[in-house]
Amino acid sequence: MTTSTPEKQDGLKALNDAIDAIQDKITSLGGVFNVQMAPKVVTATDEAELARQMERAELENAEVAGDDDEEEVEGMDGFSGGEGAEEDKKSGNESQEEE
Repeated sequence: MTTSTPEKQDGLKALNDAIDAIQDKITSLGGVFNVQMAPKVVTATDEAELARQMERAELENAEVAGDDDEEEVEGMDGFSGGEGAEEDKKSGNESQEEE
């Protein structure tokens, strides 16, 4: 959850009240509720750092040349070697011997 308020303490209180209400409802219905991270005040500097981290992570996870398996499959169309070719040769030799 996020909120923007002119007063930091008012925003924190609003978030904590909302979390308490959600927790009460979920637990009253037999569910489990866990807060992963308590509400906190985030400054403009914190937001800028988070944006930089997100951008860095996006660049690291970006697909680079060579990541796409389809290129390998498409490039194999003319390939005639491998185990299948050896089997064909053996089969061909056996059929010649039978004749």
